[in-house]
Amino acid sequence: MNNVTQEEKDSVTKTLAIIGFIAAILFAVWLAVQIVSVIPSAFSSLASIADGVYNYNEDQSLTVATKNSVVNTGEAFTVSWTEMNRPGAYTFMYECTDGAALDVRNAQGEIVSLDCGEKLFLEDATSLDIMVTSEKQRFTDIAYAVTYTPNDEDGEAFTTRSKVTIVNASIPTSAAIADTEEEEATETEVPEITQVGSVAGESTSSNNSGNTGATAGTPTTVEEIIYAIPTSDPNGKIDLQVTYLGVGELDGKTFRRTATIDRDEQGAFQFEVKNIGTKTASDWSYEAELPSGIEYDAGDQDALKPNEKAIITIGFEGLTQLGTEKFGAEVTAKNDVNKSNNSFSWAVEVVK
Repeated sequence: MNNVTQEEKDSVTKTLAIIGFIAAILFAVWLAVQIVSVIPSAFSSLASIADGVYNYNEDQSLTVATKNSVVNTGEAFTVSWTEMNRPGAYTFMYECTDGAALDVRNAQGEIVSLDCGEKLFLEDATSLDIMVTSEKQRFTDIAYAVTYTPNDEDGEAFTTRSKVTIVNASIPTSAAIADTEEEEATETEVPEITQVGSVAGESTSSNNSGNTGATAGTPTTVEEIIYAIPTSDPNGKIDLQVTYLGVGELDGKTFRRTATIDRDEQGAFQFEVKNIGTKTASDWSYEAELPSGIEYDAGDQDALKPNEKAIITIGFEGLTQLGTEKFGAEVTAKNDVNKSNNSFSWAVEVVK
């Protein structure tokens, strides 16, 4: 009977252990090779899923916003929207609203008029500077839309609609300016309290609005001082407030408010300058921008005591352009504590 010694048993155990270790190493290497071959496709699938989810969200989220949803007439504001991270282009369009006109800043930085219902192509821009003038209602809602169209022919265009409310504080809540079809017009006889006649050399023509070199006549201004038992505080403050009153035509000294201005007639607009401060404004003047880009510098004006107001009517001729034309006035006064109420801007339709 063969007897197995202890040394022989130990030798067999060691041999089996070595063989098992080598087998484990070979299995580990094989497993690693299999894992490496599977990982790229797994990562590729995950990347594809993530890309699909990202693109889906991207196409579904065109957000349009403005800093303020309520804006004063003639006040510039900015509409902005989210950037879509795919090749494509944006367009802007607004709906027609009676009595409202819209200007935008184009890619060249110029302020141009945009007709309602007309698409403005913005390429890859993500914001647009806008100014709306509203002349018929105190509150006017302007509805607009921004559309994103991807360059991919199979891509779907997305449109987001919004609106902004334009406030014209000079129009009473219960009244509106007459429609263009109305033939009746109000007439105001301008009192002969103070008349500033033709001021030679103070009227200049500007070609910024595309004038063809036509020379406009010197604007005619009529000023009415309204007294209200004013008292001046030497230690008080000066605060001149400008308020737009109306636009129309001037026949002699009679101001007649109309919805449009005939290019061949003498147009006019009227505004009020009031000292709502507590100290006399002895050093003040105003500059007016008339339709067709005509500029008028009125020079020094008579002092306005507290609670006094001057109603100023400016008549003008020599209009060179048709369509919607802007006008306005700005007052400057020494030591005026509040310059936010020193100007106004408006628009009127100039017709043949």
